[in-house]
Amino acid sequence: ILVMVVIWRSRGEAIRKKFAMPTKVWLTGILGPWGYTVCFFVSYDLIPPIHAALLLFSWPIMLLVGNAVLRSRSIRWWHAIGAAAGFAGATILVIGRSEGGLGESGPFYGYIIALAGAFAFAAYSLGRSTWEDIPTAAAALFCFGGAGLSAILHLLFETTVMPDGTAWIAILVLGLFNTAAALFAWDFSVKHGHVRVLVSLSYMIPLFTAFILIAIGQGTFTTAVATACALIVGGAFIGSRDLFMKETGES
Repeated sequence: ILVMVVIWRSRGEAIRKKFAMPTKVWLTGILGPWGYTVCFFVSYDLIPPIHAALLLFSWPIMLLVGNAVLRSRSIRWWHAIGAAAGFAGATILVIGRSEGGLGESGPFYGYIIALAGAFAFAAYSLGRSTWEDIPTAAAALFCFGGAGLSAILHLLFETTVMPDGTAWIAILVLGLFNTAAALFAWDFSVKHGHVRVLVSLSYMIPLFTAFILIAIGQGTFTTAVATACALIVGGAFIGSRDLFMKETGES
Protein backbone atom coordinates (compact mmCIF):
# COMPACT_ATOMS: atom_id res chain seq x y z
CA ILE A 1 0.00 0.00 0.00
CA LEU A 2 2.89 2.39 0.75
CA VAL A 3 4.40 1.75 -2.68
CA MET A 4 1.07 2.45 -4.38
CA VAL A 5 0.54 5.64 -2.34
CA VAL A 6 3.91 6.93 -3.54
CA ILE A 7 2.98 6.08 -7.16
CA TRP A 8 -0.43 7.72 -6.87
CA ARG A 9 1.04 10.86 -5.32
CA SER A 10 3.73 11.10 -8.00
CA ARG A 11 0.99 10.99 -10.64
CA GLY A 12 -1.05 13.63 -8.85
CA GLU A 13 -3.96 11.23 -8.36
CA ALA A 14 -6.43 11.75 -5.52
CA ILE A 15 -5.95 8.94 -3.02
CA ARG A 16 -9.39 9.44 -1.47
CA LYS A 17 -11.05 8.55 -4.77
CA LYS A 18 -9.28 5.19 -4.75
CA PHE A 19 -11.45 4.16 -1.81
CA ALA A 20 -14.69 4.91 -3.69
CA MET A 21 -15.68 1.34 -4.53
CA PRO A 22 -18.96 -0.55 -4.05
CA THR A 23 -19.40 -2.38 -0.74
CA LYS A 24 -19.52 -5.78 -2.44
CA VAL A 25 -16.16 -5.08 -4.06
CA TRP A 26 -14.61 -4.13 -0.72
CA LEU A 27 -16.01 -7.21 1.02
CA THR A 28 -15.04 -9.69 -1.67
CA GLY A 29 -11.69 -8.03 -2.36
CA ILE A 30 -10.63 -8.11 1.29
CA LEU A 31 -12.29 -11.28 2.57
CA GLY A 32 -11.27 -13.38 -0.45
CA PRO A 33 -7.44 -13.34 -0.26
CA TRP A 34 -7.40 -12.64 3.49
CA GLY A 35 -9.93 -15.37 4.22
CA TYR A 36 -7.96 -17.87 2.15
CA THR A 37 -4.77 -17.04 4.04
CA VAL A 38 -6.41 -17.32 7.46
CA CYS A 39 -8.10 -20.60 6.56
CA PHE A 40 -4.77 -21.87 5.21
CA PHE A 41 -2.95 -21.46 8.51
CA VAL A 42 -5.86 -22.51 10.72
CA SER A 43 -6.66 -25.67 8.75
CA TYR A 44 -2.99 -26.72 8.71
CA ASP A 45 -3.06 -26.59 12.52
CA LEU A 46 -6.30 -28.55 12.83
CA ILE A 47 -6.11 -31.32 10.24
CA PRO A 48 -3.30 -33.28 8.54
CA PRO A 49 -1.42 -30.99 6.12
CA ILE A 50 -2.07 -33.35 3.22
CA HIS A 51 -5.83 -33.02 3.71
CA ALA A 52 -5.65 -29.26 4.16
CA ALA A 53 -3.53 -28.80 1.03
CA LEU A 54 -5.82 -30.88 -1.16
CA LEU A 55 -8.97 -29.11 0.02
CA LEU A 56 -7.44 -25.63 -0.15
CA PHE A 57 -6.25 -26.25 -3.68
CA SER A 58 -9.72 -27.17 -4.86
CA TRP A 59 -10.35 -23.46 -5.56
CA PRO A 60 -9.46 -23.74 -9.29
CA ILE A 61 -12.22 -26.34 -9.72
CA MET A 62 -14.65 -24.10 -7.83
CA LEU A 63 -13.62 -21.20 -10.06
CA LEU A 64 -14.16 -23.26 -13.21
CA VAL A 65 -17.65 -24.33 -12.14
CA GLY A 66 -18.57 -20.88 -10.81
CA ASN A 67 -17.46 -19.25 -14.05
CA ALA A 68 -19.67 -21.64 -16.01
CA VAL A 69 -22.74 -21.29 -13.79
CA LEU A 70 -22.71 -17.57 -12.99
CA ARG A 71 -21.30 -16.23 -16.24
CA SER A 72 -22.84 -18.76 -18.62
CA ARG A 73 -19.44 -19.92 -19.85
CA SER A 74 -19.57 -23.48 -21.12
CA ILE A 75 -17.04 -26.00 -19.82
CA ARG A 76 -15.64 -27.76 -22.87
CA TRP A 77 -14.00 -31.17 -22.68
CA TRP A 78 -10.49 -29.71 -22.78
CA HIS A 79 -11.23 -27.46 -19.82
CA ALA A 80 -12.46 -30.41 -17.76
CA ILE A 81 -9.55 -32.66 -18.72
CA GLY A 82 -7.02 -29.90 -18.12
CA ALA A 83 -8.38 -29.12 -14.67
CA ALA A 84 -8.66 -32.81 -13.72
CA ALA A 85 -5.12 -33.58 -14.88
CA GLY A 86 -3.78 -30.57 -13.01
CA PHE A 87 -5.57 -31.54 -9.80
CA ALA A 88 -4.31 -35.12 -10.14
CA GLY A 89 -0.73 -33.87 -10.55
CA ALA A 90 -1.07 -31.54 -7.58
CA THR A 91 -2.47 -34.42 -5.51
CA ILE A 92 0.56 -36.56 -6.31
CA LEU A 93 2.91 -33.76 -5.25
CA VAL A 94 1.03 -33.10 -2.01
CA ILE A 95 0.92 -36.79 -1.08
CA GLY A 96 4.59 -37.18 -1.95
CA ARG A 97 5.63 -34.29 0.33
CA SER A 98 3.33 -35.17 3.21
CA GLU A 99 4.69 -36.93 6.29
CA GLY A 100 1.22 -38.06 7.32
CA GLY A 101 -0.89 -40.64 5.58
CA LEU A 102 -4.30 -40.24 4.05
CA GLY A 103 -5.70 -42.38 6.84
CA GLU A 104 -5.13 -39.72 9.48
CA SER A 105 -7.92 -37.34 10.36
CA GLY A 106 -8.71 -34.21 12.31
CA PRO A 107 -11.75 -32.37 13.64
CA PHE A 108 -14.58 -32.03 11.14
CA TYR A 109 -14.63 -28.25 11.37
CA GLY A 110 -11.00 -28.21 10.24
CA TYR A 111 -12.11 -29.60 6.88
CA ILE A 112 -14.91 -27.04 6.69
CA ILE A 113 -12.38 -24.27 7.29
CA ALA A 114 -10.12 -25.57 4.51
CA LEU A 115 -13.05 -25.72 2.08
CA ALA A 116 -14.11 -22.24 3.17
CA GLY A 117 -10.64 -20.97 2.29
CA ALA A 118 -10.87 -22.49 -1.18
CA PHE A 119 -14.33 -21.02 -1.67
CA ALA A 120 -13.15 -17.58 -0.50
CA PHE A 121 -10.39 -17.36 -3.10
CA ALA A 122 -12.56 -18.81 -5.86
CA ALA A 123 -15.27 -16.23 -5.07
CA TYR A 124 -12.69 -13.43 -5.11
CA SER A 125 -11.26 -14.59 -8.44
CA LEU A 126 -14.69 -14.92 -10.02
CA GLY A 127 -15.81 -11.53 -8.74
CA ARG A 128 -12.58 -9.85 -9.79
CA SER A 129 -12.99 -11.13 -13.35
CA THR A 130 -16.29 -9.24 -13.61
CA TRP A 131 -15.26 -5.88 -12.11
CA GLU A 132 -13.97 -4.34 -15.29
CA ASP A 133 -14.16 -0.79 -13.92
CA ILE A 134 -12.08 -1.59 -10.80
CA PRO A 135 -8.34 -1.08 -11.53
CA THR A 136 -5.72 -3.66 -10.63
CA ALA A 137 -4.16 -1.13 -8.25
CA ALA A 138 -7.17 -1.71 -5.98
CA ALA A 139 -5.42 -4.90 -4.90
CA ALA A 140 -3.18 -2.70 -2.73
CA LEU A 141 -6.23 -1.51 -0.83
CA PHE A 142 -7.46 -5.08 -0.43
CA CYS A 143 -4.08 -6.04 1.03
CA PHE A 144 -4.28 -3.05 3.37
CA GLY A 145 -7.72 -4.10 4.57
CA GLY A 146 -6.59 -7.67 5.09
CA ALA A 147 -3.56 -6.49 7.06
CA GLY A 148 -5.86 -4.50 9.33
CA LEU A 149 -8.05 -7.54 10.01
CA SER A 150 -4.97 -9.67 10.68
CA ALA A 151 -3.69 -7.09 13.17
CA ILE A 152 -6.99 -7.25 15.05
CA LEU A 153 -6.92 -11.05 15.21
CA HIS A 154 -3.30 -10.98 16.32
CA LEU A 155 -4.04 -8.62 19.20
CA LEU A 156 -7.02 -10.72 20.27
CA PHE A 157 -5.63 -14.24 20.04
CA GLU A 158 -1.83 -14.23 19.70
CA THR A 159 1.24 -13.26 21.69
CA THR A 160 3.43 -10.62 20.06
CA VAL A 161 6.99 -11.77 19.31
CA MET A 162 9.28 -9.17 17.77
CA PRO A 163 11.29 -10.60 14.84
CA ASP A 164 15.05 -10.12 14.50
CA GLY A 165 16.84 -8.46 11.60
CA THR A 166 16.77 -11.48 9.30
CA ALA A 167 13.11 -12.13 10.02
CA TRP A 168 12.23 -8.53 9.15
CA ILE A 169 13.87 -8.99 5.75
CA ALA A 170 11.94 -12.21 5.19
CA ILE A 171 8.69 -10.49 6.18
CA LEU A 172 9.39 -7.62 3.76
CA VAL A 173 10.22 -9.95 0.88
CA LEU A 174 7.18 -12.16 1.52
CA GLY A 175 4.92 -9.14 1.83
CA LEU A 176 6.11 -7.51 -1.40
CA PHE A 177 6.47 -10.56 -3.61
CA ASN A 178 4.73 -13.61 -2.19
CA THR A 179 1.59 -11.66 -1.29
CA ALA A 180 1.34 -8.28 -3.00
CA ALA A 181 3.03 -9.01 -6.34
CA ALA A 182 1.28 -12.38 -6.64
CA LEU A 183 -2.12 -10.82 -5.94
CA PHE A 184 -1.49 -8.02 -8.46
CA ALA A 185 -0.45 -10.54 -11.14
CA TRP A 186 -3.47 -12.77 -10.49
CA ASP A 187 -5.78 -9.76 -10.41
CA PHE A 188 -4.57 -8.65 -13.84
CA SER A 189 -4.81 -12.20 -15.20
CA VAL A 190 -8.42 -12.87 -14.21
CA LYS A 191 -9.48 -9.48 -15.58
CA HIS A 192 -7.78 -9.79 -18.96
CA GLY A 193 -7.22 -13.52 -19.48
CA HIS A 194 -9.24 -16.67 -20.10
CA VAL A 195 -10.51 -17.83 -16.71
CA ARG A 196 -10.93 -21.42 -17.88
CA VAL A 197 -7.34 -21.45 -19.15
CA LEU A 198 -6.06 -19.92 -15.91
CA VAL A 199 -7.65 -22.78 -13.98
CA SER A 200 -5.35 -25.25 -15.75
CA LEU A 201 -2.29 -23.01 -15.50
CA SER A 202 -2.85 -22.42 -11.77
CA TYR A 203 -1.78 -26.00 -11.05
CA MET A 204 1.74 -24.96 -12.04
CA ILE A 205 2.02 -23.48 -8.53
CA PRO A 206 2.63 -26.76 -6.66
CA LEU A 207 4.88 -27.90 -9.49
CA PHE A 208 7.08 -24.80 -9.20
CA THR A 209 7.10 -25.31 -5.43
CA ALA A 210 8.40 -28.86 -5.88
CA PHE A 211 11.15 -27.71 -8.25
CA ILE A 212 12.22 -24.95 -5.86
CA LEU A 213 12.46 -27.46 -3.01
CA ILE A 214 14.56 -29.73 -5.23
CA ALA A 215 16.81 -26.83 -6.25
CA ILE A 216 17.57 -25.86 -2.63
CA GLY A 217 18.21 -29.43 -1.59
CA GLN A 218 14.94 -29.98 0.27
CA GLY A 219 13.59 -32.58 -2.14
CA THR A 220 14.55 -35.07 -4.84
CA PHE A 221 13.36 -35.60 -8.38
CA THR A 222 11.42 -38.82 -8.11
CA THR A 223 9.10 -40.80 -10.35
CA ALA A 224 6.18 -39.18 -8.56
CA VAL A 225 7.49 -35.70 -9.36
CA ALA A 226 8.03 -36.67 -13.00
CA THR A 227 4.49 -38.08 -13.21
CA ALA A 228 3.02 -34.98 -11.60
CA CYS A 229 5.03 -32.78 -13.97
CA ALA A 230 3.63 -34.65 -16.99
CA LEU A 231 0.06 -34.40 -15.68
CA ILE A 232 0.24 -30.70 -14.78
CA VAL A 233 2.08 -29.53 -17.89
CA GLY A 234 -0.03 -31.75 -20.12
CA GLY A 235 -3.20 -30.60 -18.39
CA ALA A 236 -2.18 -26.97 -18.75
CA PHE A 237 -1.52 -27.47 -22.46
CA ILE A 238 -4.85 -29.22 -23.04
CA GLY A 239 -6.78 -26.74 -20.89
CA SER A 240 -5.21 -23.85 -22.81
CA ARG A 241 -6.64 -25.03 -26.14
CA ASP A 242 -8.64 -21.79 -26.31
CA LEU A 243 -5.41 -19.87 -26.83
CA PHE A 244 -4.63 -21.90 -29.95
CA MET A 245 -8.09 -21.66 -31.46
CA LYS A 246 -9.49 -18.74 -33.40
CA GLU A 247 -12.37 -17.96 -31.05
CA THR A 248 -13.85 -14.55 -30.48
CA GLY A 249 -15.69 -15.44 -27.26
CA GLU A 250 -14.55 -14.14 -23.91
CA SER A 251 -13.34 -16.26 -20.98
